[in-house]
Amino acid sequence: MNNILSKLMSKSRSLSAMQPAIIAAALLLLVNVFVLGGAAYNRSGDPVASLQLTERELSLPYRFYREENSGLALRLNWKVAPNFSEKNRYNRYGLSNYTNPDWLTEDKLKTLDIDLEKAKANKKDSGYQRFDSEEVIVVLEYDGKAFQQILNKAENDIKQYRASAEKDADNEDVMRQLKQQEESLASLKLTASRLIAIDAGLELKTLKQKYNDSNKYLMLRGEIRPYWSGDEIKARIQQLYTSQVHVPLPYSKTINEIINREKTNNNYNSRKEKPRYQVELNLGKKLE
Repeated sequence: MNNILSKLMSKSRSLSAMQPAIIAAALLLLVNVFVLGGAAYNRSGDPVASLQLTERELSLPYRFYREENSGLALRLNWKVAPNFSEKNRYNRYGLSNYTNPDWLTEDKLKTLDIDLEKAKANKKDSGYQRFDSEEVIVVLEYDGKAFQQILNKAENDIKQYRASAEKDADNEDVMRQLKQQEESLASLKLTASRLIAIDAGLELKTLKQKYNDSNKYLMLRGEIRPYWSGDEIKARIQQLYTSQVHVPLPYSKTINEIINREKTNNNYNSRKEKPRYQVELNLGKKLE
């Protein structure tokens, strides 16, 4: 009888010891089912957007190994149009994603359900209020009106610089400014990203109705953060949740071959050459 009890207790202890492993395995299985199910849903049906981007918009990672790899992540290179009212900039047309967009006005922030009146009242009472980031859908336009306006502005400014240089060719400062602007224009035409943030909203359906060209507009989830600029409320795009695009085999093999051929410099912006590859980027139902 004692032997039977001992065996039962031993089996009970074994089962108890196995429980954490069983629970962990079950949890891992559920997570995999959830992830794979989400990926399948994201890929189902027609793409929300399908764009032909190049190295200008999908650049190589900052650090990488030249050895062939089974996967590769390209950086999504998006920008905000520059504020041309700023003076004495070395590169007036150097696009950045740290600039606060001109279209993110107070009226626009109200449409994104940000209570500005409450924020102003709190600031008046306490003297300061820190804003939280707000989740939105950001609209990116590829090689469209926004980028063309920047290019036109740069070309018109260059004409003025050249006219000044012709009148005052001995002025070293004028000639230096002309050279800087010509370099900025060349970079804008050849290597700058043409993917420009032009709008944001809360409802995908509404944005798709307004921007209905799936080969021109990319809509990604991200965050904006309002901030105080004196007594004025401004905002910038804090981040896009999709910042990298993973390129699996066999597609990554082509890009790795390009990397392996370039033994000296893979910094695309400093190469001042035409893009070395093109990527068809499809956006799924989950905006991933």
